[in-house]
Amino acid sequence: MLNNINFLCEIGTEEIPSGYILPAIKSFDKILKQKLEEFRINFTNIDVYATPRRFVIGVSNLSLQQREEEIEIKGPSVSVAYDENNHPTKAILGFLKANDLSADNIYNKKTKKGEYIHSRKKLTAKKTTEIIPIILEFMIKNINFPKRMRWSDLKTTFPRPISYFLILFNNEIVPFTSSKINSSNLTRGHFIQSNKMIKINSISEYEKTLRNNNIFLDHVKRKEFIYNELINAAKKIDGIVIDDDNLLNTVTFLVENPSVLLCNFDKLFLNIPDIVLISEMREHQKCFALKDQDGNLMPNFLTVSNNPPSDNIKKGYERVISARFSDAKFFFNEDRKKKLIDRVDSLKSVLFHKELGSIYDKIKRMEFIADSISTKLRINNTIIKKIKRALLLSKTDLVTEMVIEFPSLQGKIGKIYAILDGEDEEIANAINDHYKPTFQGEALSPNLVSTVASLSEKIDNILASYSVGNIPKGSEDPYALKRQATAIVEILLENKINLNIKSVLEEVSPNYNIEKNIIDKILNFITARVRTIFLAKGLKFDEIDACLSIKYYDFLELYRRARSINEFRKHDKFNQMLLSFKRMNNISSIFKQKNPDYNLIFNNKFIDTDYEKDLYLFFETKENLIDQYITSNQYIKLFELLINGKSIIDSFFDNVMVMVEDVSIRDNRLALLERILHSFKNLLDFSKILE
Repeated sequence: MLNNINFLCEIGTEEIPSGYILPAIKSFDKILKQKLEEFRINFTNIDVYATPRRFVIGVSNLSLQQREEEIEIKGPSVSVAYDENNHPTKAILGFLKANDLSADNIYNKKTKKGEYIHSRKKLTAKKTTEIIPIILEFMIKNINFPKRMRWSDLKTTFPRPISYFLILFNNEIVPFTSSKINSSNLTRGHFIQSNKMIKINSISEYEKTLRNNNIFLDHVKRKEFIYNELINAAKKIDGIVIDDDNLLNTVTFLVENPSVLLCNFDKLFLNIPDIVLISEMREHQKCFALKDQDGNLMPNFLTVSNNPPSDNIKKGYERVISARFSDAKFFFNEDRKKKLIDRVDSLKSVLFHKELGSIYDKIKRMEFIADSISTKLRINNTIIKKIKRALLLSKTDLVTEMVIEFPSLQGKIGKIYAILDGEDEEIANAINDHYKPTFQGEALSPNLVSTVASLSEKIDNILASYSVGNIPKGSEDPYALKRQATAIVEILLENKINLNIKSVLEEVSPNYNIEKNIIDKILNFITARVRTIFLAKGLKFDEIDACLSIKYYDFLELYRRARSINEFRKHDKFNQMLLSFKRMNNISSIFKQKNPDYNLIFNNKFIDTDYEKDLYLFFETKENLIDQYITSNQYIKLFELLINGKSIIDSFFDNVMVMVEDVSIRDNRLALLERILHSFKNLLDFSKILE
């Protein structure tokens, strides 16, 4: 915690949205470290803590002044520093003036770009108290917040109004003014239980003083305290808290002095699907649901209050939850008056995109994509019918009262309603699963109906977005297409599906207003995600490049090849085999680059030496076996076979000159190399693998 610190800064504010705080803590820490290094101020540690109404920064062993350093600075090139009479030009005079240097301080130094004027300059050391205001002003302006606001005539923006600044360095107030607020040694207690300004005489007493005024400052310990209190409260009624780390993070930054309170609701509400009740408790009331030892939802919930527990607080939460649950019950009963299949037509009037039509139009495109995938995977008609039914119903819950009230339930409530409608279980599951994965690491369904539905939805999202110009640029990805592309790859790898994505995109592209080059852009976009996924699985850059560079888009197959390279390169003769293939590839590639339209035809009658004959016969007799290994994904066996041919390849290169003057012999030898390499042309690029 805030031990052994000699610099303390508290920015007191009105209540900031809880979702803003954790990213801001990380941003405060990052910016302060960068700025202290930039200004050459030594320190040993930085702590940043926050509550809804304050950000607190503590720095340990902050130096009294900047480090004194001597640096080398670069000036203009020698060629422009002096004129033809060797007199100094404006360029060098300006350099001297700007850096407060004399001509005696400079010297010439050769660099990669030529000879330049250089000088050594000693940087002066200012007091830290002179630098702190500059750093604080920069931080306030540059902290990462989703949204900022401006109040009155103040120029400074912040998510909520800043109330005060407490800034102490070695227990002395550091003068600072921002938003017409001057720094002081005053902090504020809990806004209800101890709403007053409190003087901090020394940094060492700061945390204790806050705790005495009902402020639990350390958000890490505050979260741990809340979690333990939730567990203990649940145990009192033999219950289990339903894990929800996102909700726990949220409530941690909603309170400064947390208390956990057990509340109840009418058992009759348990007739409503669990996910509806849990969503209501979590999203609207920020309360924790409980289940019994058998996993059933209990008619109880836990709330985290910013004030000590009382009957009034308990009754207030129970009254609001009861009203919310009554609304949910009404929505549920209204929804059940109509089956999902009867809602399909209403999707025709729900706009998906002004250039892409309605949600119903989207479903039709998804069905076309599913047909393409089903054909390529040779899925039987029974499963195809289920896929079409699942896609037809996949978006119908969007027009239910429940999803309109709780958007997070899309898919989930659709699955429940489908089961209640008597739909097939695989179809019902696919309604929920076609949105997955919604986050990294989410478990994927192995069910083929769900898998094809999910792939179809994500492929349509990407094609549709690209067709209307919504293409990710740099870090900007408003439609989460990177997540969609990543999901496609993860689904194919996780479920071990061999599917050439390029062939699917090309087949379904007529349904979208896109040109052929857009397909190439999409493939490059997806391939970038493939590279990241493969790296995360422990593969090396060159192994990945060797497979991806051949422009093949069966990602499961590419992963198997890259994994085989990764495993087989441990073989002591791997690099030797690799070198042999690179020699063949280099000679062939260089000739092709210089003579792109030159036609090479191999004729074994023109074989001139025994070394050529041995090379030809080795690969000719092994051609069917090589094709068999490639077709059946037996890449380890393939590499073992190639190692056996290494000595023959080496003998050829050691004793035969390919680029001889006799054109007919040269061409036949080049054609032989091209013939050998052809078998591996669509497998991987050996030249990309590093030795």
